[in-house]
Amino acid sequence: MNKLLLFLISSSISLSTYAQYVEINLVNCKINDNEQKKIEKLIAYERMFCNEIFETSNNITVPVKINLYGKSKDYRIEKNKYNAPSSTGFYIPAINQAFIMKSGDFIPVALHEASHSIFQFNYQKAPKWLNEGLAEFFETLDFDSDGNLYAYPQSNRIKSIKAGLAFKDTDRLKTFFRIYDGTFYGHGIDDNYNTAYSMIYYFVKNKSTKALKNIIKLTAQGYDTEKAITLTYGSFDTFEASYKQFYNLHH
Repeated sequence: MNKLLLFLISSSISLSTYAQYVEINLVNCKINDNEQKKIEKLIAYERMFCNEIFETSNNITVPVKINLYGKSKDYRIEKNKYNAPSSTGFYIPAINQAFIMKSGDFIPVALHEASHSIFQFNYQKAPKWLNEGLAEFFETLDFDSDGNLYAYPQSNRIKSIKAGLAFKDTDRLKTFFRIYDGTFYGHGIDDNYNTAYSMIYYFVKNKSTKALKNIIKLTAQGYDTEKAITLTYGSFDTFEASYKQFYNLHH
C-alpha cells in the first residue's frame, strides 16, 4: 500500500484538548480507551488540516458530537427519523451531530461524518465535491506501528478514476463540476464520490494545498469551481493535464 505520510500532531497539544470538544454518545455499545483516543487524535488532525486550508486557528474548539449505536434497531430509528440513506453513518447539519452504526470498522465512518461538523463551521455552502471529498480523504487517516500519521489511498476509487482516463472521458471533470449540489447524491453517486475524493487526494499527494486554498477562497467569493480552478491554474486545461498525468502515473 502506497501510504501518504502526513505531519505528526503536535505534542504541544494535550490529549485533554483533543477530547474536550469531542463528545461520543454511546447507545447500547462500548468502545475501549484506545479506540476513543484514536478517534480524538485523528479528529484533531482534521481540525489542524482545516485550520491550514481555511487559514484560521479556530477549528480546535469546534464541537463534534458522534452518536454511536451498537444495535441496528436503535440506529434505524434515527436513520428513518432523518430519512438518511446510509446504513453505516450520516451527519445532520441542522443539529451538528453524526450518527454511526458501530460495525467492525466504524472509525473511518466516524472520521468521515465528524469532519462535516468541522467543515460546516468554516464553509456552510461549500460545493459538495469539496465537502465530501475532504470527508472521504479524512476517513483514510490512521497511525502506523511507529505512531506516524498517514492516509491510505482508496484504491477502488483511484482505479475508477484511472479507468475513466483510459476511456479518454475528456469532459469528465467539467461535467462533474457542473453538477447541481442537490443532484450530487442522486444518479452516479458512486462516481461523484470517486471524483470528489480524487480531487482532494490529488491536491494533498501532489503537495498542492496552496492551490486548494485558493480554490476554496474563490468559491467562497461566489465563483463556480471551474472558474476558480481556471483562475488558480491560469487555465482549466492546465489543471486537467496535471490531474490526468498524476493519475496516469499513479500505482
